[in-house]
Amino acid sequence: MSAEVLRRVVGAASASPSVHNVQPARWRIDGDTLVLLEDTSRRLAVGDPQGNDAAISLGAAAEGAAIAASGEGLATRVERIDGEDGDFRKVARLTFAPGAAPDPLLPVLEMRASWRGSFLAPTAQDRTAAAALAGADCTIITDPAAIAAVAAAYDAASYAIMRAPGFRAELTHWMRLKRSHPDWARDGLNAAAMQLSGVEALAAGAVLGPLFRPLAAVGLAPALLAEAKGFGKAVGVALFHRPAVEDPFDSGRAFHRLWLAIDAAGFGANVLAAVADHHETASALCRDNGVPVGHRLISAFRIGRRGGQPFPRARLPLGEVLVS
Repeated sequence: MSAEVLRRVVGAASASPSVHNVQPARWRIDGDTLVLLEDTSRRLAVGDPQGNDAAISLGAAAEGAAIAASGEGLATRVERIDGEDGDFRKVARLTFAPGAAPDPLLPVLEMRASWRGSFLAPTAQDRTAAAALAGADCTIITDPAAIAAVAAAYDAASYAIMRAPGFRAELTHWMRLKRSHPDWARDGLNAAAMQLSGVEALAAGAVLGPLFRPLAAVGLAPALLAEAKGFGKAVGVALFHRPAVEDPFDSGRAFHRLWLAIDAAGFGANVLAAVADHHETASALCRDNGVPVGHRLISAFRIGRRGGQPFPRARLPLGEVLVS
């Protein structure tokens, strides 16, 4: 197998989702195999102290590589490994064998991106298509009143998490609110991806930064940070849940496939991480929506037909992702 084929696999896998778009995955070509490494300097010390979100992100990267390899006619075996590797941590080894058919999700692998813009008003056909995404690890909510309830729960959970100064500082560290930011097109959450105008981006930086405490003191911060209106034309909410005992790396592989399936169905999706990160909210959503006992909420998505054009995604260059 040529190194060029493996380079193409890594390049396509670099489109995989990661928490805050921190892109912790690094790859090394080792003969005919790929070694997946974690750049631990990109861990979220406050938002992800146990490395759970990092593991999900790395699992998503591994699944992205497996899907990309299928386009080269290669079947992939993913073996978990561990140990230090210079500045990185070993995560998995991917070995390949010929004879695979292209994965059905391959066409959307490099097109997928978070959609935080407006949605078109859903049709009956849209609701049917959304409901078809339901499965053993995905519960789809399409009732408008139930969607509104999730929106309120999301805003409450998000604000509860945002109240921690350390979390806000870490979040704003990964936000790129001006095009002049040196990492605007490389990583993190830029204003274009968050669908913020210049004025909105300036306001977001102020509300999450120096103005948060005075605004919170007079009760204005929750309303200024609320996103409930963004659910207004959503066709549904997808609750993604997996067995509570599962390795988050494996959950990340399934997470990536679900997001690609949402994209393949013609929908845009925005991750609602706060509902999974806030324990009480996650428990209530699981209880109220029939999530199987023994499953935990990994994440959730707000989904709908995109009401605008896609935007360029921030991605690290292949030369940084592929290490020697």
